[in-house]
Amino acid sequence: MLFRQAFAVILLTLLAFSGIAFSQQKEQRIALVIGNSAYKASPLKNPVNDARDMANSLRGYGFTVIERNNLTVKQIGSTLREFRSKLTAGSVALVFYAGHGIQIKGENYLPAVDADIVGEEDVPNQSLSTRQIMDVLADAKSRMNLVFLDACRDNPFARSFRSSSRGLGRENAPSGTLISFATRPGSTAADGDGRNGLYTSVLLQQIKNTDQPIEQVLKRVVTGVKAASKGQQEPWMEGSIEGDFCFGQCVISSVVAPVQTQTVNPEVVLWESVKDSQLPEDYKVYIDKFPQGIFSELALNRFKFYEQKREDENKKVNDSKVQVQKKIQEPNVFGLLLSDLTETQRTQLKVLGGVLVDAANGPAALAGIKEGDVILALANTVTPNMKVIEELVAKVNPTKPISLLIRRGEWAQYIVIRP
Repeated sequence: MLFRQAFAVILLTLLAFSGIAFSQQKEQRIALVIGNSAYKASPLKNPVNDARDMANSLRGYGFTVIERNNLTVKQIGSTLREFRSKLTAGSVALVFYAGHGIQIKGENYLPAVDADIVGEEDVPNQSLSTRQIMDVLADAKSRMNLVFLDACRDNPFARSFRSSSRGLGRENAPSGTLISFATRPGSTAADGDGRNGLYTSVLLQQIKNTDQPIEQVLKRVVTGVKAASKGQQEPWMEGSIEGDFCFGQCVISSVVAPVQTQTVNPEVVLWESVKDSQLPEDYKVYIDKFPQGIFSELALNRFKFYEQKREDENKKVNDSKVQVQKKIQEPNVFGLLLSDLTETQRTQLKVLGGVLVDAANGPAALAGIKEGDVILALANTVTPNMKVIEELVAKVNPTKPISLLIRRGEWAQYIVIRP
């Protein structure tokens, strides 16, 4: 009898633990990831990189990710609707945002990149508010909500505001929500010297500790950011959660081990943020800060490689332009120097295509063609770009007259060039 009871207890315990493991493996995880860099007033270097790297990491940890880079005003509503539609009761919801963030009268706002903010009144209608995010999380009845806000950079619109609050304010988060700010309320955060912002670069490294509870991960983020910034920036946590969450499989142990405080090396943090970059200037940042560093030789080699690669690509483009210009300037093309219209020029002229006259000499000048004219057609054939022009030029007889449809200002007319 005692044996049967003991066996039953062991069996129930095993089933309970296997049930925990199974639930963690099958747990629905939904993430909204936003990175805003291309602001009109004050563009930022890192947020889109931050969002892309975070989205890729989260996908590897089983999250379904809704990713938005350079969110516009028109996209705010549809983005929240999509996020809301994917959340279900009992799921884990995660929100990551990198970009500008401002507070007005205690409310936090994340401006869209195309926001045209003249005064405080414009902010609510041209920003994603953290209150909107919290409302979505509250309605979803998710098991746990994790919010990461790397959004405490200086307010680019501060001059036009009546108030002058810095950074973000505290949040009134729904139950079961843990919020991690890049820095303390009312303080500002660094955009970062490498590929990622300082806070995000440390966060990306620490979530690799996939068997650690989120609370321990965020404590290490605080330690890392403070060490790398020499105490100038201190991440901040608010809210509370029930139960455990690990990005991987939580380690179940009957013995509670003391939390080990990790010593974070600022050099390693910077290197981790630039090591996958293909921009020579990112490696230059590391070399300038740590000329005798652990990775200085590798950084110098990559700097030289990507700098040479850029020079080779620029030379190839320039050589191609020279060849085109030489070909267009040959006598059998009537002395025209041409180039493709830019997107802006096409928009201003309200044309779908055409080729710009950069210079007109010889027969073309005698016929009345001027610099700034746009060639819409040659020999009764539409010329949307330089490639078509080159093909037509190869076929025309340079000894015979040729007609061109010219756009000049608001009017267009045919001009005949005679050799």
